[in-house]
Amino acid sequence: MHRSTLTARLITSVIALVFTPIALILLSVGGQIMILTFFAYASDGDLASLTGPVLLQILGLALLILVVLTGVWSSAGLIAIGIVSIVPLMVAVFPVTLSWLYGIAPREWVDGFVYGLPLVVLAALGAMGLVLALVRRDPRPKGAALGVVGLIVAPLLLAAGAWSITWGIAEGTLFALQRFEFDVRPGPGFAVVAGALLIIAGITVTRWSRFALVVPALVLLVGNILLVVARDAVMPALFELPRGMNTVAPSLLLYGGGAAAGLIYLTFTAVLLRVVAHARSAGTNGAPGAPGATGATTPDTTVHAQYPQAQYQPAPMQHPYPPVPGQQPPSAPYPPQPGP
Repeated sequence: MHRSTLTARLITSVIALVFTPIALILLSVGGQIMILTFFAYASDGDLASLTGPVLLQILGLALLILVVLTGVWSSAGLIAIGIVSIVPLMVAVFPVTLSWLYGIAPREWVDGFVYGLPLVVLAALGAMGLVLALVRRDPRPKGAALGVVGLIVAPLLLAAGAWSITWGIAEGTLFALQRFEFDVRPGPGFAVVAGALLIIAGITVTRWSRFALVVPALVLLVGNILLVVARDAVMPALFELPRGMNTVAPSLLLYGGGAAAGLIYLTFTAVLLRVVAHARSAGTNGAPGAPGATGATTPDTTVHAQYPQAQYQPAPMQHPYPPVPGQQPPSAPYPPQPGP
C-alpha cells in the first residue's frame, strides 16, 4: 500500500479547493456569453464572436485538468472538492437557495448552478479521488472479464446519470425559475440525487476497468464541438428532447459541461494508469505481504541446497533412565559426613 505524504495532501487540497471554483466561474461566464450569442435574434452564426467566451472556457478547462493531475501525488484534493458537491446538490434539490445565491453573487457566476454544471463536475472529481485512493491500497488487476464488462457498464451508468440530472433540473430548478414557484418537488429532487450517484458509480467502474471512461469522454467532446461548429445540425436534434430537457441539455453543453467532463475523464484515465504503475512498483519493492507485491501472489519456488545431516554420537549414559533396579548408585549420606 502506497500512501501520500501529509504535505502532498495539503497542497493538492488547496489547489483543488481554489482552482476548481475559479474554473467553474470561467466556464459559467463564457457559457452565458455563448448562450446569448447562440440564441440572439437574427444571429448569423459567426464563430468569430465566440472567440472571447471560448478562450475563457479553455482557461477554465485547463484549471480542471490541473486539478485532476494532482491525483498523481495525492487523492486528498479530489476527495475534498468532491465533498463540496453537496452545495450544488442542495441547490438542485431546494431551488429557493438560488434566490439567495443571486443576491450575493453575480448572475454570470450563478447561472451555471441553474443547469447543473458544478454538480456534474464536482461529483465526478470526488469519484475520481475515491478510485485513486482505492487503487493505491490495492493496485492488483481484477481480471480481463471485468475490464470488458466495465467498458459497457460505465457508459450506461454515466448516460443514465446525465439523463436523470437533466430531467431533474428541468422539472425542478428550471421549473421554479420560470414560474417563480420555489417549493420542493420530491420527484425532480430524487432524480438529481440519483443521477449524481449514477455518475459516481460509473466512474467507480474504473476501479477494475481502467479504460471505461475513454468512449464516454470522446462522445462528450465530439458532441460539444459539433454543437459549436455545426449548431444548425445539432440543435434540431436536441430540441426533440422532452420539454425542459431540450433547454437544459444544450445549455449545459454550451456552459462547457460536456467538454469539461470529457477532458477530465481522459486526464483521469492517464492519472489512473500512472498511479497503478507506481503502486505496483512500490509494492514489488516493498514488503512481500503488501498488496501488489510479488511475494503476495507468487509462491516461493526457490530450490534450497540439501546438506547431509550431521551425525552426532550420543554421550554414554552414566546411569540409565528410568533407573533399573540393581544399577542405582549408592545414595549420598545425609547429613553429609566428613571425608576420610
